[in-house]
Amino acid sequence: MRAKAFCPGHVTGLFQVCQDEDVMACGSRGAGLSLSLGVVSEVEVADGTGKVDIWLNGLKAAAPVTERAVRTILGDRPLDVRVRNELQLPVAQGFGTSAAGSISAAWALAHVLGVPEGEAYTAAHLAEIANRTGMGDVAGIMRGGIELRRRPGLPPIGEVERMNGHMDLVLAVVGPSIPTAEMLGRKEVLERINAVGGRGVELLMREPTLENLFRLSNEFMEGSGLATPEARRAVWEAKKWGWASQAMIGNSVFATGPDLDLLAGALSAYGDVYRCSVDLKGPRLL
Repeated sequence: MRAKAFCPGHVTGLFQVCQDEDVMACGSRGAGLSLSLGVVSEVEVADGTGKVDIWLNGLKAAAPVTERAVRTILGDRPLDVRVRNELQLPVAQGFGTSAAGSISAAWALAHVLGVPEGEAYTAAHLAEIANRTGMGDVAGIMRGGIELRRRPGLPPIGEVERMNGHMDLVLAVVGPSIPTAEMLGRKEVLERINAVGGRGVELLMREPTLENLFRLSNEFMEGSGLATPEARRAVWEAKKWGWASQAMIGNSVFATGPDLDLLAGALSAYGDVYRCSVDLKGPRLL
């Protein structure tokens, strides 16, 4: 038995980490957007002993977030699961690949096992929180489009609204990856993130426009201490041609503007460039 599913990637512009004893209420407040590029998972299930093997872009790999999500859906069934994830964007660059890979794999497996596909969100959220790899990506992907995460956690505990708007995007990877778990594990960094991020989210909730999303993301980028020299330079260049900010938490940039060819050309001087758009459909079987 096999199935294939796609899950959009996700970019966060600003955020505030929110912890809670109830893991379903953990996560973040913030804002971001789902991407038309993400992860395609092909899942194959056979009789066995509960073994889970995962390949990333053709190479067998340890993928703890995806594995945990898959095992949550699998439960104690005596089945072996093979997951082949094809990533359309780089890992550890703020593009939500760990969330997308865990959702798409769990989504495909749920289809094979006859489990409600919505449980893939729960499985992925639990896996992300446990591994501290993305505190709000799953909730954002669940809502789709351009989202404002008003209350932390996975809906319905969390409150996530979709903002008006749609845009084509240029993504650029401008430097070495930033490990999210490591950054969020540093107390002084987390305190600064939450102080600046909390203020930014409050301001965006008062006037949730795309212009404010990018403006407040720029303020968060600088005020949080997460901005890298490479990201600063790339954002400064991209803002000559449109709106841009740093993808959190990554050494990367997301940008939009009236002339994407011009924008992509400008950003290509700083690193690898990807063209995509905001995804409105969410995870889906292929």
